[in-house]
Amino acid sequence: MLKKLRDSGQLPSFTELNQGSYSMYTGVEPLDKEYDIDVGLRFKANKDEYEKPTELKNKICDILKNHTEYGAKVKKPCVTVTYKKDGEIAYHVDLVVYTYEDKNDSDSQLYLARGKDSKPEEICWEKSDPKGLVDYINAKYEDEKEDRNQYRRIIRYMKRWKNLKFSSSGNAEPPSIGITLIAADKFEVSKKYDPIEEKYYYNDLEALIGFAKEIQSLFTCVGYSENGRILYRIYYALPCTLNFEANTDVFKKMSDIYMTDFKDKIDKLVKDLEAVKEEADEVEQCKLLNKIFGDDFKIPEKKDASKKQVNCIPSSSASGV
Repeated sequence: MLKKLRDSGQLPSFTELNQGSYSMYTGVEPLDKEYDIDVGLRFKANKDEYEKPTELKNKICDILKNHTEYGAKVKKPCVTVTYKKDGEIAYHVDLVVYTYEDKNDSDSQLYLARGKDSKPEEICWEKSDPKGLVDYINAKYEDEKEDRNQYRRIIRYMKRWKNLKFSSSGNAEPPSIGITLIAADKFEVSKKYDPIEEKYYYNDLEALIGFAKEIQSLFTCVGYSENGRILYRIYYALPCTLNFEANTDVFKKMSDIYMTDFKDKIDKLVKDLEAVKEEADEVEQCKLLNKIFGDDFKIPEKKDASKKQVNCIPSSSASGV
């Protein structure tokens, strides 16, 4: 696909940048919907060379209109190309378009082409720092491999939980980048050193409880609904050390009602995880965890499981679920 864009002769040269969970090693297998791959295209062009940010996006869409059976579609933040496998939709690639403040300086400010022609009021060039964001997420525990692995596992647990507990339609589901950013800032490793074996043992259950409580602590009361329900929100901006637009709240698309539902479900998650911790039988623990994380969390046979409480979540796949 990228070769087709480069060979078209209709676009400036560009360098690609993998984005999202694909580049942060925090992806989980989708439950019943197609997965996506986010690829940034950093064009060697100044944003001032284009009167409309949609110009490059429309060209990309036109070049790729026959690339797959489903064609290409311009969306507000990207151009989407959908692929199929065995006759059914399997995944899509989101191509995110960037230009520079100064195309001769690869370190200059990047701008994301936002909007589509059907909604001209939303079209704009938006300051962005995609590589800085990926580096920010990946920098945590970069010198401690096993600490970093637990950090990534806990993000995956939380993403699988939210996929199960929230509708993916509209903006009811908290964005994954919000959970990931909170983890980058707030997550703490849970491990214990065994001096006899001279190694650390990692306790994913304790780490997950601690992280869920960190999210829980971020909610603040913002008022009341028409029926008197107390409403809550989390305000969480992209890191101020990165070059994004100011005051970028990653949860801004969620309504107060949806955010309050998020709080209610986090409260229940903490309660449910505490119940797992209190359960002494490992098989019974796994039954409780199966209810939280779904059938991909396997329940061992009685004869294969220890009867002692272990207080850990064994990861059974590369996705950590």
